[in-house]
Amino acid sequence: MWDLILAGRYVMIPIALCSLVGLAVFLERLWVLRRRRVVVPEIASAVDTLGAATDDSVAYAVCQRHPGPFANVVKAGLDHADAEWEITRDVLQETGRQEAVRLTRNLRVLETVAAVAPLLGLLGTVVGMIRVFAGISQVGLGNPEQLSSGISEAMVTTAAGLIVGIPSLVAHNWLESRALGIVFEIEVYATRLLDTLRNRRARAMAEGR
Repeated sequence: MWDLILAGRYVMIPIALCSLVGLAVFLERLWVLRRRRVVVPEIASAVDTLGAATDDSVAYAVCQRHPGPFANVVKAGLDHADAEWEITRDVLQETGRQEAVRLTRNLRVLETVAAVAPLLGLLGTVVGMIRVFAGISQVGLGNPEQLSSGISEAMVTTAAGLIVGIPSLVAHNWLESRALGIVFEIEVYATRLLDTLRNRRARAMAEGR
C-alpha cells in the first residue's frame, strides 16, 4: 500500500489533505446533526402544550436548559409573543434562516472536497503521462522502468482522487438531506408556535372587547 502511495508522488499530498479535511467535516457534521440533539423532545413538548399554558416562562426555561438552533427559534417567537403576528412571523422566519445556515455550515467544504479530489487525480494523471512522454523523448522505448513509473503515477493518483471524491460526495448529499430534514421539522414547530401565539392574541383581543 505504501509503495502505491509513493508511486503517486507529489500529487498524493493534496489528495491526502483533502481526505483529512473531508473526514474531519463529516465527523463534525455527523455529531452536530443528531436529530434528538437539535430537535429536543422537551422543547417540542413545550411548544405542543403552549396553547393550554397561561405562562410562557416554563417553555422559555426549557429552551434555556437546552440551547441550540431549535431553542433559538422558539425563544425568538416567545420574545415577540405580544407583537403583531406578522412581526412574530417575520422574526421566526429570519431566525429560522440563520439557524438553517448554521446547521448546513461546512457542508460546502465537503462538497468542494468531492469536486477537487478527482480533479487532483486527473492532474496526477496528466503529470504522469507528461513524465512518460518526456522519458520516451529522451531514451526512447528502451527504458521500461521509467515508463512504468510514469504510468503508475498516472493510475494511482486517478484512483486516489476517486477514492476520496466519491465517498465525500455521498457523505455531502446524505448530510445535506439530514440537515434539511431537521430544518423542515423546526419549521413545522415554528409554524405551530406562530399559530398558537396568533390564536392566543385573537382570544385576548376578543375578551378585551
